[in-house]
Amino acid sequence: MDGVAFFFTGALVAGGIYWFLCVLGPAERKGKRALDLSGGSISAEKVQDKYKQYWSFFRRPKEIETAEKVPDFVDTFYNLVTDIYEWGWGQSFHFSPSIRGKSHRDATRLHEEMAVDLIQVKPGQKILDVGCGVGGPMRAIASHSRANVVGITINEYQVKRARDHNRKAGLDALCEVVW
Repeated sequence: MDGVAFFFTGALVAGGIYWFLCVLGPAERKGKRALDLSGGSISAEKVQDKYKQYWSFFRRPKEIETAEKVPDFVDTFYNLVTDIYEWGWGQSFHFSPSIRGKSHRDATRLHEEMAVDLIQVKPGQKILDVGCGVGGPMRAIASHSRANVVGITINEYQVKRARDHNRKAGLDALCEVVW
């Protein structure tokens, strides 16, 4: 990885931390505790080691250029950030336009519903959500349109989280998540 890519990766991480801590505010103010973040499927004792392993890929980028190393790199990343993404963004890991007078959550839901309305999804149709993360948009699509949605993600921990969210939302019959 060249210096420019390393700089932008660092800037992205620093910007994310700033966004979560300064813009969104402390997790406690939103009714959640930052201490409850789990590190995905990584046990609490191993989070620091996995974090160091993840960053070692940036210090020795040639190591991830081999096909057998990439899955571990990507899996470690998503295990480390999934809880943080949910804490900061909720269950939809994408950006939606702001809508004056609407909360971030409401603007995101309206954005997802608008996308489904634009392609005229009907009840019972099948929709594929590629890169579904923990399935926020999948559930919004299914709930709004009553379509059957299959979500695909490359991280086993996100599959588990999405299935748990589907069950809690009562959308098991409409939403399926695969790894």
